[in-house]
Amino acid sequence: MYLITGHSNINEIGYIDAQSGKVLMTEPSMTGYSATGRFETRYNGTRQATTQYYNGTFNLCDSSRNTVIHTWNIDGSTNINNRDELTDANNNWTANEYASSEDDMGLDIHWTLQEIYDYFENEYGINSFDNPATGNGHNIDAYFHYGEQDNAFWDLALNVLKFGDGNSIFRPVASLDAVAHEFGHGITDFQIGWAYGGDLQIFHEGLSDIWGAILENRISPNSIWEIGEDVILNYNCLRNMQNPQDPNADTEISDTYLSSIYNLGNQYVKSGVFTHWFYLLVNGGSGINDNGNSYSVHGIGMDAAEKLVVESVFNNYLDNQSTYPGIRTQTVNAAESSALFGENSIQSLQVENAWYAVGVGSQPTQTYLSGPSMVCSSGAQFTISNLPPVDSIIWSCGPYLTVYSGQNTNSSIIKATSNGNSWVQARLVNACGSITLPRKEIWAGTPTPEIKTSLTLALIIREVIRFVPTGLTMALSTGIH
Repeated sequence: MYLITGHSNINEIGYIDAQSGKVLMTEPSMTGYSATGRFETRYNGTRQATTQYYNGTFNLCDSSRNTVIHTWNIDGSTNINNRDELTDANNNWTANEYASSEDDMGLDIHWTLQEIYDYFENEYGINSFDNPATGNGHNIDAYFHYGEQDNAFWDLALNVLKFGDGNSIFRPVASLDAVAHEFGHGITDFQIGWAYGGDLQIFHEGLSDIWGAILENRISPNSIWEIGEDVILNYNCLRNMQNPQDPNADTEISDTYLSSIYNLGNQYVKSGVFTHWFYLLVNGGSGINDNGNSYSVHGIGMDAAEKLVVESVFNNYLDNQSTYPGIRTQTVNAAESSALFGENSIQSLQVENAWYAVGVGSQPTQTYLSGPSMVCSSGAQFTISNLPPVDSIIWSCGPYLTVYSGQNTNSSIIKATSNGNSWVQARLVNACGSITLPRKEIWAGTPTPEIKTSLTLALIIREVIRFVPTGLTMALSTGIH
Protein backbone atom coordinates (compact mmCIF):
# COMPACT_ATOMS: atom_id res chain seq x y z
CA MET A 1 0.00 0.00 0.00
CA TYR A 2 1.34 3.46 -0.98
CA LEU A 3 0.59 6.81 0.60
CA ILE A 4 -0.07 9.53 -2.02
CA THR A 5 0.27 13.12 -0.82
CA GLY A 6 2.18 16.34 -1.36
CA HIS A 7 0.41 17.93 -4.37
CA SER A 8 -0.01 21.67 -3.67
CA ASN A 9 -3.59 21.75 -4.97
CA ILE A 10 -4.88 18.66 -3.14
CA ASN A 11 -6.04 18.77 0.46
CA GLU A 12 -6.64 15.01 0.86
CA ILE A 13 -4.39 12.02 1.51
CA GLY A 14 -5.07 8.90 -0.57
CA TYR A 15 -4.17 5.28 0.24
CA ILE A 16 -3.67 3.10 -2.87
CA ASP A 17 -3.27 -0.67 -3.16
CA ALA A 18 0.24 -1.24 -4.54
CA GLN A 19 -0.81 -4.23 -6.63
CA SER A 20 -4.24 -3.28 -7.99
CA GLY A 21 -3.83 0.50 -8.02
CA LYS A 22 -7.23 0.81 -6.41
CA VAL A 23 -7.84 3.80 -4.09
CA LEU A 24 -8.59 2.24 -0.73
CA MET A 25 -9.30 5.34 1.31
CA THR A 26 -8.93 9.13 1.35
CA GLU A 27 -8.90 11.49 4.29
CA PRO A 28 -8.33 15.21 4.79
CA SER A 29 -4.69 16.22 5.06
CA MET A 30 -5.73 18.68 7.79
CA THR A 31 -7.13 16.97 10.86
CA GLY A 32 -9.70 18.48 13.16
CA TYR A 33 -12.73 20.53 12.13
CA SER A 34 -13.68 23.88 10.63
CA ALA A 35 -15.23 26.55 12.83
CA THR A 36 -16.34 30.16 12.62
CA GLY A 37 -14.03 32.52 14.46
CA ARG A 38 -14.66 36.04 15.71
CA PHE A 39 -11.92 38.38 14.44
CA GLU A 40 -11.19 41.86 15.82
CA THR A 41 -9.22 42.96 12.78
CA ARG A 42 -6.85 45.90 12.42
CA TYR A 43 -8.57 47.58 9.45
CA ASN A 44 -11.95 45.91 8.94
CA GLY A 45 -13.62 46.00 12.33
CA THR A 46 -15.07 42.86 13.92
CA ARG A 47 -15.63 40.09 11.37
CA GLN A 48 -16.30 36.37 11.20
CA ALA A 49 -14.02 33.99 9.32
CA THR A 50 -13.48 30.26 9.02
CA THR A 51 -10.69 28.69 11.04
CA GLN A 52 -9.60 25.10 11.60
CA TYR A 53 -9.09 23.30 14.88
CA TYR A 54 -6.08 21.02 15.16
CA ASN A 55 -3.18 20.46 17.55
CA GLY A 56 -5.40 21.65 20.39
CA THR A 57 -5.94 25.20 19.03
CA PHE A 58 -7.78 27.14 16.33
CA ASN A 59 -5.60 28.10 13.36
CA LEU A 60 -5.81 30.56 10.43
CA CYS A 61 -6.57 27.75 8.03
CA ASP A 62 -9.72 27.08 6.01
CA SER A 63 -10.25 23.83 4.12
CA SER A 64 -14.04 24.15 3.96
CA ARG A 65 -13.97 25.60 0.42
CA ASN A 66 -12.81 24.12 -2.89
CA THR A 67 -9.27 25.15 -2.06
CA VAL A 68 -7.26 25.58 1.13
CA ILE A 69 -6.77 29.15 2.40
CA HIS A 70 -3.92 29.27 4.91
CA THR A 71 -2.51 32.41 6.54
CA TRP A 72 0.91 31.97 8.11
CA ASN A 73 3.00 33.99 10.56
CA ILE A 74 6.55 34.23 9.25
CA ASP A 75 7.72 36.48 12.12
CA GLY A 76 10.16 38.69 10.22
CA SER A 77 11.77 35.96 8.13
CA THR A 78 11.95 35.91 4.34
CA ASN A 79 12.14 32.11 4.22
CA ILE A 80 8.64 30.69 4.02
CA ASN A 81 9.90 27.43 5.49
CA ASN A 82 10.20 29.33 8.78
CA ARG A 83 6.44 29.78 8.88
CA ASP A 84 4.38 29.20 11.98
CA GLU A 85 0.70 29.15 12.88
CA LEU A 86 -1.10 32.04 14.54
CA THR A 87 -3.37 30.26 17.01
CA ASP A 88 -6.17 31.02 19.42
CA ALA A 89 -7.52 28.92 22.26
CA ASN A 90 -11.22 29.79 21.99
CA ASN A 91 -11.63 31.16 18.42
CA ASN A 92 -12.30 34.66 19.77
CA TRP A 93 -9.38 36.58 18.30
CA THR A 94 -9.39 39.86 20.23
CA ALA A 95 -7.43 43.08 19.79
CA ASN A 96 -6.12 42.71 23.34
CA GLU A 97 -4.42 39.49 22.29
CA TYR A 98 -3.11 40.42 18.83
CA ALA A 99 -3.03 44.20 18.18
CA SER A 100 0.07 45.14 20.19
CA SER A 101 2.22 42.66 18.27
CA GLU A 102 0.50 43.61 14.99
CA ASP A 103 -0.49 39.97 14.63
CA ASP A 104 -4.01 41.26 13.97
CA MET A 105 -2.87 41.99 10.41
CA GLY A 106 -3.11 38.24 9.90
CA LEU A 107 -6.80 38.39 10.80
CA ASP A 108 -7.44 41.01 8.10
CA ILE A 109 -5.61 38.94 5.51
CA HIS A 110 -7.36 35.67 6.38
CA TRP A 111 -10.83 37.24 6.40
CA THR A 112 -10.23 39.18 3.18
CA LEU A 113 -8.96 36.15 1.26
CA GLN A 114 -12.09 34.21 2.19
CA GLU A 115 -14.29 37.11 1.10
CA ILE A 116 -12.44 37.39 -2.23
CA TYR A 117 -12.66 33.66 -2.86
CA ASP A 118 -16.39 33.59 -2.05
CA TYR A 119 -17.17 36.58 -4.25
CA PHE A 120 -15.49 35.08 -7.31
CA GLU A 121 -17.02 31.66 -6.75
CA ASN A 122 -20.55 32.86 -5.98
CA GLU A 123 -20.70 35.53 -8.71
CA TYR A 124 -18.75 33.91 -11.54
CA GLY A 125 -18.03 30.30 -10.57
CA ILE A 126 -14.31 31.14 -10.46
CA ASN A 127 -12.21 28.85 -8.24
CA SER A 128 -9.01 30.47 -6.93
CA PHE A 129 -6.31 32.06 -9.13
CA ASP A 130 -6.11 29.23 -11.63
CA ASN A 131 -9.84 28.39 -11.88
CA PRO A 132 -9.31 24.82 -13.10
CA ALA A 133 -11.96 23.15 -15.25
CA THR A 134 -12.20 20.32 -12.71
CA GLY A 135 -10.96 19.71 -9.20
CA ASN A 136 -9.86 22.03 -6.46
CA GLY A 137 -8.41 25.46 -7.11
CA HIS A 138 -4.84 26.39 -6.34
CA ASN A 139 -4.08 26.68 -2.65
CA ILE A 140 -4.08 30.25 -1.33
CA ASP A 141 -1.13 30.69 1.02
CA ALA A 142 -0.44 34.06 2.62
CA TYR A 143 2.51 35.04 4.81
CA PHE A 144 2.47 38.05 7.12
CA HIS A 145 5.29 39.73 9.08
CA TYR A 146 7.28 39.00 5.93
CA GLY A 147 10.89 40.13 6.34
CA GLU A 148 9.88 43.36 8.09
CA GLN A 149 9.22 44.68 4.59
CA ASP A 150 7.65 48.07 3.87
CA ASN A 151 5.46 46.57 1.15
CA ALA A 152 3.37 43.57 0.07
CA PHE A 153 4.09 41.11 -2.75
CA TRP A 154 2.84 38.35 -4.99
CA ASP A 155 5.65 35.82 -5.39
CA LEU A 156 5.68 34.85 -9.09
CA ALA A 157 7.94 31.86 -8.44
CA LEU A 158 6.20 30.35 -5.41
CA ASN A 159 2.64 31.54 -6.15
CA VAL A 160 2.10 32.85 -2.64
CA LEU A 161 1.17 36.22 -1.11
CA LYS A 162 3.54 38.07 1.23
CA PHE A 163 2.69 41.01 3.50
CA GLY A 164 5.22 43.19 5.29
CA ASP A 165 4.85 45.04 8.58
CA GLY A 166 5.47 48.47 7.08
CA ASN A 167 8.03 50.99 8.29
CA SER A 168 8.50 54.51 6.94
CA ILE A 169 5.93 54.30 4.12
CA PHE A 170 3.22 51.97 5.38
CA ARG A 171 1.51 50.64 8.45
CA PRO A 172 1.15 46.82 8.43
CA VAL A 173 0.21 46.19 4.80
CA ALA A 174 -2.98 44.19 5.26
CA SER A 175 -5.87 46.44 4.20
CA LEU A 176 -8.63 45.04 2.01
CA ASP A 177 -7.43 46.77 -1.15
CA ALA A 178 -3.80 45.76 -0.49
CA VAL A 179 -4.79 42.10 -0.18
CA ALA A 180 -7.04 42.36 -3.25
CA HIS A 181 -4.22 44.05 -5.21
CA GLU A 182 -1.82 41.18 -4.48
CA PHE A 183 -4.52 38.59 -5.18
CA GLY A 184 -4.99 40.36 -8.51
CA HIS A 185 -1.33 39.73 -9.36
CA GLY A 186 -2.04 36.05 -8.79
CA ILE A 187 -4.98 36.17 -11.21
CA THR A 188 -2.84 37.92 -13.83
CA ASP A 189 -0.04 35.40 -13.33
CA PHE A 190 -2.28 32.37 -13.88
CA GLN A 191 -4.83 33.74 -16.36
CA ILE A 192 -2.77 36.04 -18.61
CA GLY A 193 0.81 35.07 -17.92
CA TRP A 194 2.32 38.55 -18.09
CA ALA A 195 5.89 38.43 -16.81
CA TYR A 196 6.87 41.09 -14.30
CA GLY A 197 9.31 43.07 -16.42
CA GLY A 198 9.43 45.74 -19.10
CA ASP A 199 6.07 47.17 -20.10
CA LEU A 200 4.26 44.08 -18.82
CA GLN A 201 4.81 45.19 -15.23
CA ILE A 202 2.82 48.35 -16.08
CA PHE A 203 -0.20 46.24 -16.94
CA HIS A 204 0.36 43.96 -13.94
CA GLU A 205 0.16 46.94 -11.58
CA GLY A 206 -2.73 48.64 -13.35
CA LEU A 207 -4.88 45.51 -13.46
CA SER A 208 -4.14 44.79 -9.78
CA ASP A 209 -5.31 48.29 -8.81
CA ILE A 210 -8.47 47.66 -10.84
CA TRP A 211 -9.07 44.39 -8.98
CA GLY A 212 -8.47 46.30 -5.75
CA ALA A 213 -11.25 48.77 -6.59
CA ILE A 214 -13.62 46.04 -7.80
CA LEU A 215 -13.19 43.81 -4.76
CA GLU A 216 -13.23 46.60 -2.20
CA ASN A 217 -16.46 47.84 -3.77
CA ARG A 218 -18.03 44.40 -3.49
CA ILE A 219 -16.78 43.41 -0.03
CA SER A 220 -16.65 46.60 2.04
CA PRO A 221 -16.76 49.87 0.06
CA ASN A 222 -14.54 52.67 1.35
CA SER A 223 -12.88 55.22 -0.96
CA ILE A 224 -12.64 52.53 -3.62
CA TRP A 225 -10.78 54.75 -6.11
CA GLU A 226 -7.96 55.39 -3.65
CA ILE A 227 -5.35 52.65 -3.26
CA GLY A 228 -3.74 52.09 0.14
CA GLU A 229 -5.63 54.82 1.99
CA ASP A 230 -5.77 52.70 5.17
CA VAL A 231 -2.08 51.79 5.30
CA ILE A 232 -0.16 54.79 3.91
CA LEU A 233 1.58 56.87 6.58
CA ASN A 234 2.25 60.35 5.22
CA TYR A 235 -0.32 60.81 2.45
CA ASN A 236 -4.05 60.38 1.90
CA CYS A 237 -3.48 57.38 -0.34
CA LEU A 238 -0.84 55.60 -2.36
CA ARG A 239 -2.45 56.17 -5.78
CA ASN A 240 -5.71 57.83 -6.86
CA MET A 241 -7.52 56.29 -9.81
CA GLN A 242 -10.10 59.09 -9.96
CA ASN A 243 -7.62 61.96 -9.69
CA PRO A 244 -4.33 60.59 -11.03
CA GLN A 245 -2.33 63.76 -10.29
CA ASP A 246 -3.67 64.03 -6.75
CA PRO A 247 -1.01 66.01 -4.80
CA ASN A 248 -2.11 64.23 -1.63
CA ALA A 249 -1.24 60.82 -3.04
CA ASP A 250 2.17 59.26 -2.52
CA THR A 251 2.54 58.71 -6.27
CA GLU A 252 1.07 61.02 -8.92
CA ILE A 253 0.26 58.77 -11.84
CA SER A 254 -0.33 59.39 -15.54
CA ASP A 255 -3.82 59.50 -17.01
CA THR A 256 -2.71 59.83 -20.66
CA TYR A 257 -0.71 57.39 -22.75
CA LEU A 258 2.61 58.78 -24.08
CA SER A 259 2.21 62.11 -22.29
CA SER A 260 5.28 63.71 -20.71
CA ILE A 261 4.29 62.37 -17.28
CA TYR A 262 3.84 58.90 -18.75
CA ASN A 263 7.14 58.89 -20.62
CA LEU A 264 9.16 59.87 -17.54
CA GLY A 265 7.38 57.52 -15.11
CA ASN A 266 7.97 54.05 -13.67
CA GLN A 267 5.52 51.13 -13.89
CA TYR A 268 3.24 52.61 -11.23
CA VAL A 269 3.05 56.00 -12.95
CA LYS A 270 2.34 54.39 -16.31
CA SER A 271 -0.26 52.04 -14.81
CA GLY A 272 -2.47 55.09 -14.26
CA VAL A 273 -3.55 54.96 -17.91
CA PHE A 274 -5.15 51.56 -17.25
CA THR A 275 -6.74 52.50 -13.93
CA HIS A 276 -8.09 55.89 -15.05
CA TRP A 277 -9.57 54.21 -18.13
CA PHE A 278 -11.49 51.92 -15.77
CA TYR A 279 -12.59 54.82 -13.56
CA LEU A 280 -13.95 56.75 -16.58
CA LEU A 281 -15.64 53.63 -17.94
CA VAL A 282 -17.51 53.21 -14.65
CA ASN A 283 -18.32 56.84 -13.88
CA GLY A 284 -18.00 58.76 -17.14
CA GLY A 285 -16.38 62.16 -17.52
CA SER A 286 -15.31 64.81 -20.00
CA GLY A 287 -12.36 67.11 -20.45
CA ILE A 288 -9.07 67.52 -22.26
CA ASN A 289 -6.33 64.93 -21.71
CA ASP A 290 -2.60 65.60 -21.43
CA ASN A 291 -2.19 65.17 -25.19
CA GLY A 292 -4.63 68.06 -25.78
CA ASN A 293 -7.52 65.89 -26.99
CA SER A 294 -11.10 66.62 -25.90
CA TYR A 295 -13.08 63.60 -24.75
CA SER A 296 -16.47 62.64 -23.39
CA VAL A 297 -17.32 59.30 -21.77
CA HIS A 298 -20.73 58.15 -20.54
CA GLY A 299 -20.23 55.81 -17.55
CA ILE A 300 -21.56 52.27 -17.88
CA GLY A 301 -21.52 51.60 -14.11
CA MET A 302 -19.46 49.22 -11.97
CA ASP A 303 -21.50 46.09 -12.72
CA ALA A 304 -20.98 46.29 -16.48
CA ALA A 305 -17.35 47.45 -16.23
CA GLU A 306 -16.51 44.64 -13.81
CA LYS A 307 -18.05 42.06 -16.14
CA LEU A 308 -15.88 43.41 -18.95
CA VAL A 309 -12.72 42.94 -16.87
CA VAL A 310 -13.73 39.42 -15.84
CA GLU A 311 -14.53 38.48 -19.46
CA SER A 312 -11.29 39.98 -20.76
CA VAL A 313 -9.12 38.25 -18.18
CA PHE A 314 -10.73 34.84 -17.67
CA ASN A 315 -11.69 34.23 -21.30
CA ASN A 316 -8.21 34.91 -22.66
CA TYR A 317 -8.72 38.20 -24.49
CA LEU A 318 -5.60 39.72 -22.93
CA ASP A 319 -3.29 36.77 -23.53
CA ASN A 320 -0.18 37.72 -25.55
CA GLN A 321 -1.00 41.46 -25.40
CA SER A 322 2.03 43.60 -24.59
CA THR A 323 0.94 47.18 -25.45
CA TYR A 324 -1.82 49.54 -24.43
CA PRO A 325 -3.19 49.64 -28.01
CA GLY A 326 -3.35 45.84 -27.98
CA ILE A 327 -5.17 45.81 -24.65
CA ARG A 328 -7.58 48.43 -25.98
CA THR A 329 -8.39 46.31 -29.04
CA GLN A 330 -9.00 43.21 -26.98
CA THR A 331 -11.21 44.88 -24.36
CA VAL A 332 -13.30 46.33 -27.19
CA ASN A 333 -13.52 42.83 -28.72
CA ALA A 334 -14.62 41.45 -25.35
CA ALA A 335 -17.23 44.22 -24.99
CA GLU A 336 -18.62 43.49 -28.46
CA SER A 337 -18.82 39.73 -27.85
CA SER A 338 -22.16 37.97 -27.49
CA ALA A 339 -21.20 37.15 -23.90
CA LEU A 340 -21.33 40.84 -23.01
CA PHE A 341 -22.81 43.85 -24.83
CA GLY A 342 -22.67 43.02 -28.54
CA GLU A 343 -21.40 44.92 -31.58
CA ASN A 344 -22.24 48.63 -31.92
CA SER A 345 -23.73 48.68 -28.42
CA ILE A 346 -23.83 51.83 -26.33
CA GLN A 347 -21.57 50.08 -23.77
CA SER A 348 -18.89 49.03 -26.26
CA LEU A 349 -18.89 52.57 -27.63
CA GLN A 350 -18.01 53.84 -24.14
CA VAL A 351 -15.15 51.35 -23.87
CA GLU A 352 -13.67 52.96 -26.98
CA ASN A 353 -14.31 56.49 -25.75
CA ALA A 354 -12.76 55.75 -22.36
CA TRP A 355 -9.59 54.50 -24.08
CA TYR A 356 -9.53 57.61 -26.25
CA ALA A 357 -9.86 59.71 -23.10
CA VAL A 358 -6.60 58.23 -21.78
CA GLY A 359 -4.82 58.67 -25.10
CA VAL A 360 -5.15 55.18 -26.59
CA GLY A 361 -6.71 54.76 -30.02
CA SER A 362 -8.40 57.10 -32.47
CA GLN A 363 -11.46 59.16 -31.60
CA PRO A 364 -14.70 57.19 -31.97
CA THR A 365 -18.17 58.64 -32.43
CA GLN A 366 -20.10 59.52 -29.31
CA THR A 367 -23.80 59.66 -28.52
CA TYR A 368 -24.92 63.08 -27.34
CA LEU A 369 -27.99 65.12 -26.52
CA SER A 370 -28.68 68.39 -28.33
CA GLY A 371 -31.33 71.07 -27.96
CA PRO A 372 -31.83 74.74 -27.02
CA SER A 373 -30.68 76.30 -23.76
CA MET A 374 -34.11 77.89 -23.18
CA VAL A 375 -37.57 76.29 -23.31
CA CYS A 376 -40.87 78.20 -23.17
CA SER A 377 -44.44 76.98 -22.75
CA SER A 378 -44.81 76.26 -26.46
CA GLY A 379 -42.05 73.66 -26.20
CA ALA A 380 -38.74 72.78 -27.85
CA GLN A 381 -37.24 69.72 -29.47
CA PHE A 382 -34.34 67.73 -28.01
CA THR A 383 -32.55 65.08 -30.04
CA ILE A 384 -30.12 62.23 -29.41
CA SER A 385 -27.45 62.04 -32.11
CA ASN A 386 -25.28 59.02 -33.04
CA LEU A 387 -27.71 56.70 -31.29
CA PRO A 388 -26.70 53.01 -31.35
CA PRO A 389 -29.35 50.26 -31.15
CA VAL A 390 -31.21 50.37 -27.81
CA ASP A 391 -34.38 48.76 -26.47
CA SER A 392 -35.87 51.91 -24.99
CA ILE A 393 -35.22 55.60 -24.40
CA ILE A 394 -36.48 57.24 -21.24
CA TRP A 395 -36.67 61.04 -21.30
CA SER A 396 -36.76 62.97 -18.04
CA CYS A 397 -36.58 66.60 -17.01
CA GLY A 398 -36.20 68.75 -13.96
CA PRO A 399 -38.58 71.22 -12.29
CA TYR A 400 -40.68 73.64 -14.37
CA LEU A 401 -40.58 71.26 -17.36
CA THR A 402 -42.61 68.34 -18.68
CA VAL A 403 -42.02 65.73 -21.38
CA TYR A 404 -44.80 66.54 -23.86
CA SER A 405 -44.08 63.88 -26.53
CA GLY A 406 -41.45 61.58 -27.98
CA GLN A 407 -40.97 59.21 -25.06
CA ASN A 408 -39.06 56.12 -26.26
CA THR A 409 -37.86 57.88 -29.41
CA ASN A 410 -34.62 59.72 -30.14
CA SER A 411 -36.44 63.08 -30.38
CA SER A 412 -38.63 64.56 -27.66
CA ILE A 413 -40.66 67.74 -27.20
CA ILE A 414 -40.16 69.37 -23.82
CA LYS A 415 -42.45 72.16 -22.57
CA ALA A 416 -42.10 74.65 -19.74
CA THR A 417 -44.71 74.80 -16.98
CA SER A 418 -43.13 77.64 -15.00
CA ASN A 419 -39.93 79.69 -14.72
CA GLY A 420 -36.58 78.59 -13.35
CA ASN A 421 -33.33 76.69 -13.86
CA SER A 422 -33.86 73.11 -14.96
CA TRP A 423 -32.46 70.29 -17.09
CA VAL A 424 -33.26 67.63 -19.67
CA GLN A 425 -31.82 64.12 -19.68
CA ALA A 426 -32.19 60.80 -21.52
CA ARG A 427 -31.50 57.25 -20.35
CA LEU A 428 -30.69 54.59 -22.94
CA VAL A 429 -31.65 51.02 -22.04
CA ASN A 430 -30.66 47.69 -23.58
CA ALA A 431 -30.54 44.09 -22.40
CA CYS A 432 -27.16 44.66 -20.73
CA GLY A 433 -28.15 47.66 -18.63
CA SER A 434 -28.56 51.37 -19.13
CA ILE A 435 -26.54 54.52 -19.68
CA THR A 436 -27.70 57.99 -18.74
CA LEU A 437 -26.51 60.78 -21.01
CA PRO A 438 -25.19 63.93 -19.31
CA ARG A 439 -27.83 66.46 -18.34
CA LYS A 440 -28.38 69.45 -20.55
CA GLU A 441 -28.84 72.50 -18.31
CA ILE A 442 -31.53 74.89 -19.55
CA TRP A 443 -33.75 77.79 -18.48
CA ALA A 444 -37.48 76.99 -18.34
CA GLY A 445 -40.21 79.53 -19.05
CA THR A 446 -40.13 83.27 -19.67
CA PRO A 447 -36.63 84.79 -19.42
CA THR A 448 -35.89 86.75 -16.26
CA PRO A 449 -35.11 90.50 -16.58
CA GLU A 450 -31.41 89.68 -16.30
CA ILE A 451 -31.61 87.20 -19.16
CA LYS A 452 -33.69 89.66 -21.25
CA THR A 453 -31.13 92.39 -20.62
CA SER A 454 -28.29 90.10 -21.65
CA LEU A 455 -30.10 89.11 -24.83
CA THR A 456 -30.89 92.73 -25.67
CA LEU A 457 -27.30 93.79 -25.05
CA ALA A 458 -26.06 90.98 -27.27
CA LEU A 459 -28.35 92.14 -30.08
CA ILE A 460 -27.21 95.75 -29.69
CA ILE A 461 -23.54 94.76 -29.85
CA ARG A 462 -24.22 92.65 -32.94
CA GLU A 463 -25.87 95.60 -34.68
CA VAL A 464 -23.11 98.01 -33.65
CA ILE A 465 -20.47 95.66 -35.03
CA ARG A 466 -22.25 95.65 -38.40
CA PHE A 467 -21.75 99.43 -38.80
CA VAL A 468 -18.33 100.21 -37.29
CA PRO A 469 -14.94 100.20 -39.03
CA THR A 470 -13.06 96.92 -39.26
CA GLY A 471 -10.42 97.84 -36.65
CA LEU A 472 -13.05 98.79 -34.10
CA THR A 473 -14.98 95.62 -34.88
CA MET A 474 -11.91 93.59 -33.93
CA ALA A 475 -11.55 95.59 -30.72
CA LEU A 476 -15.17 94.99 -29.75
CA SER A 477 -15.12 91.31 -30.64
CA THR A 478 -11.90 90.56 -28.74
CA GLY A 479 -12.56 92.75 -25.73
CA ILE A 480 -9.53 95.05 -26.37
CA HIS A 481 -10.08 98.62 -25.12
